[in-house]
Amino acid sequence: MEHPSAIAGVGAPWGPDEAGLLALQGALGVLGAKWSLSVLARLNEGTQRFNELLRQIDGVSRRMLSATLRQLERDGLVLRHVYARVPARVEYELSDSGEALLQALAPLLDWGQRHQEEIAAARERFDRLQLWRTGAQELQAQTHARDRRVPGVY
Repeated sequence: MEHPSAIAGVGAPWGPDEAGLLALQGALGVLGAKWSLSVLARLNEGTQRFNELLRQIDGVSRRMLSATLRQLERDGLVLRHVYARVPARVEYELSDSGEALLQALAPLLDWGQRHQEEIAAARERFDRLQLWRTGAQELQAQTHARDRRVPGVY
């Protein structure tokens, strides 16, 4: 199997220093919110208004979309434009950093697509093993509980 850095096209083995790890954790933290990727993907299609995003992202509430947009704006990934009209018009678009982030995620997207069946199978095996272990532990507990009884006393 190829080393991850070889697959990514990097010459040296993957092993960031402490500052690199902190930067990576910060970048991943930006994406940690449930709806961040969905919002970024929709904005990658072009400038959107709040209600357009709300209609396009299935399952997101107004409150969560608002909080996600605020956080992405705070992180510098989304630009918010307010136009002085009655009623006010607000539009959102990707910043240059947001576009760069999506480009950086392209290899991860490819990896996810290539490995999704493998991941699903591994999760299924793990879950079955956990069920088997739980069942074995319960059976063992029941057996020990029965062994402690003294015949004729109960």
